[in-house]
Amino acid sequence: MKKFLILFLFTFIILATGSLSAQNAVTKKTIAGSWIGKLSADGMELRVVFNIKLIEPDSLTATLDSPDQGAKDIPCEKVTFADKILVVTSPIIKGEYLGSITGDSISGTWTQNGGSLPLNLKRQTLQK
Repeated sequence: MKKFLILFLFTFIILATGSLSAQNAVTKKTIAGSWIGKLSADGMELRVVFNIKLIEPDSLTATLDSPDQGAKDIPCEKVTFADKILVVTSPIIKGEYLGSITGDSISGTWTQNGGSLPLNLKRQTLQK
């Protein structure tokens, strides 16, 4: 009886852990949405928003907003997401974002015109 109980508990723990891991999996579908962060340089802060959309079954597209500069819907040409790594490029402004997602935040770096700055993003929620 003791062996059966131990085997049952072990199996339950394995199944529960696997289920939680599946729930926490980040996919192209779950990364879709708006992500906001701030670039800080020389005492100035600029908000940056990536608007990521899932198109077709497995492709991503994005636009970039810079609300503090009045810029909206800047096209992003390349958007890739694999192994929790997001890459978004916008050749029109010579910029690229490279970040790693954990939960509802992405830690990364914005590179533009040869310079790089840290840019950490949070999932933007709708204001009511």
